[in-house]
Amino acid sequence: MATLQHNITTILTKDLLTVGDNVNNAKYISFSNVGSSTAYLDLFLNKKENNYYLIKNRQIGVGQTLTLSKDNNIAFDNTSNGFSLRIQVDDGQGGPGVALVDVVITK
Repeated sequence: MATLQHNITTILTKDLLTVGDNVNNAKYISFSNVGSSTAYLDLFLNKKENNYYLIKNRQIGVGQTLTLSKDNNIAFDNTSNGFSLRIQVDDGQGGPGVALVDVVITK
């Protein structure tokens, strides 16, 4: 069963949806910066060794929310032969700091 709510607290790449979760037609994905510094967001599809970026290095200010909808081409094949949806968030400083981001996927 897919987890549709995530608290991102690390700069490591995290799967929001893994291959086979079968969340193919998400209506919305929202990213809320709940931390104390600007968040820099990468959101991408992954299949084996290949990444396909939906968002690259997008800034989200403290207290701000970014919402993607079907109009932003967020539908993709998430079946067992499809893609995973991954995220990476940092504070833009290149160090160990991380901005805190909550992610909610609505299907």
